[in-house]
Amino acid sequence: MISAIAASSNGIAAATQRFASAAEGIAAMGTSLPSATQVDLSTTAVQMMQEKVNIGMNTAILKSTLDSERRVLDILA
Repeated sequence: MISAIAASSNGIAAATQRFASAAEGIAAMGTSLPSATQVDLSTTAVQMMQEKVNIGMNTAILKSTLDSERRVLDILA
């Protein structure tokens, strides 16, 4: 169960980082950045929605794993 906790925690951290990067890209729109670094708003918005789902999914996995671990400990105690 430890690996499931680590995997979901790492998944949350990675998705959060990708979400933040996408948000920074949107925040940079309209600045004086060169046109090559401009952000495609629709692609970035879709990426943010995907990362939101990834965070929710990994959170649900983490919660489920912790609940299962708690039940096992209750049985053993």
